This record gives sequence, structure tokens and C-alpha cells, in this order.
Amino acid sequence: MNSIFLRAKHWQLFIPAIAIPFTLLFVFAIAAVITITSLENNTDRPEDAIWLFYLLPFIMILSWFVQFAWSWTVVTKLSKLVPKHVRLPIGRIKFFFILPVIYFCCLPFYIVFVINTVTQEKEENLLTAALLGLIVFIFHFFSIFCVLHTFFFVAKTVKSAELQRNPRFSNFVGDFFLIWIFPVGIWFIQPRINALIEKANNRPISSEELIDSI
Repeated sequence: MNSIFLRAKHWQLFIPAIAIPFTLLFVFAIAAVITITSLENNTDRPEDAIWLFYLLPFIMILSWFVQFAWSWTVVTKLSKLVPKHVRLPIGRIKFFFILPVIYFCCLPFYIVFVINTVTQEKEENLLTAALLGLIVFIFHFFSIFCVLHTFFFVAKTVKSAELQRNPRFSNFVGDFFLIWIFPVGIWFIQPRINALIEKANNRPISSEELIDSI
């Protein structure tokens, strides 16, 4: 089982998921302050600084990608270590997984559209932005349900692979919340996944192998 996301160490996932995006956000904030304060008058030419805010959603995509890719890999790859009598509705899990991915990929474009509409005072686009906002609002809450559904089965998959039986929710409720707070939970969940993969492959991962596979 040679998946990068399953064999990577917790810190190797933490860096692209949290460290790099938040570092970019810090740099983004400094650049935004410098650009805005450098204007002769903050109300004269706000469009000179708006381009910085276009970058914000795309920076967050990097963090989302790592977490979603990790969750997808656990469900699709680690589930092979789960006993056959443990029922995992893979088809439904994949469906509920894909919907939030589509939403989060489309969300930055909607944010850019709204920013462009407001800053450039395009009144003809206000109704479109409002209607799209209603759709985004509804889809946002449904996406939250889909994400929690994915976290539930990711936690169940890990615990099922460890126990080699069908666990109760009380057996993996802690894992569920750890996955929910991904930056913290990855430090506790990933070493256990590493142990399962090492046991399955009968060998550990090296940093050189990870670099080569990338």
C-alpha cells in the first residue's frame, strides 16, 4: 500500500496543510497592509489593493486539498485493511465526498465575483450575486453535513482497521473529533495509520522515498 497520504508522517502532512497556507496568509496580510497604506488616499483608488484579496481563497485551497485528499485516501485505500464483514457504503461516501469538493472549488470564483461586483459598482450584477449567494448559503450547510459524514467514516475506517471488527460510534468518537480539528488530530491519527501501513507493507517509509514519490 504505497499511498503518499497514508505513509507520510504527521509533520509531512502538517506542513502543506497548515504551515505553508498560514505562512502565505501572513505574507498576504503584510502585503495588503503595505499596499493599502501606500495609497495617497485610502478611498481614492481602493482597486489598487483589491487584487490581493483575490489571492485569499486560492491560498486556502491548498489546505483544503491536503485534508480532502487525505480523507479520500483513508476511505478508498485504508478500507482495504477493514474486515469484509464491516459494512462501509463506499458509493455513498464518495458521493457525499465529491459534493463539498465541488462547492469549495467553486466558492473562490463566487467570492471573486462578489468582490469585483462591489468594488467596481456593477449594479447589473447585484441581483445575480444575491441569487448565487442564496444558492451558496444552502449548499454551504449541506456541504457541512457531507464533510461531517466523511469524517465519520474516515474515523470508522481507521478504528475498524485497528480493531478488525465493526466498532461502535463510542469506540471512535474521539477519532471523529480529532479528524474534525485536522491540524491537531493529524498528529494523533497519522502515527496510527503509519503503524497500520507498516504492518501491511512490513516496512517503514523513508523521507527519501516520500521525496521521490512526489
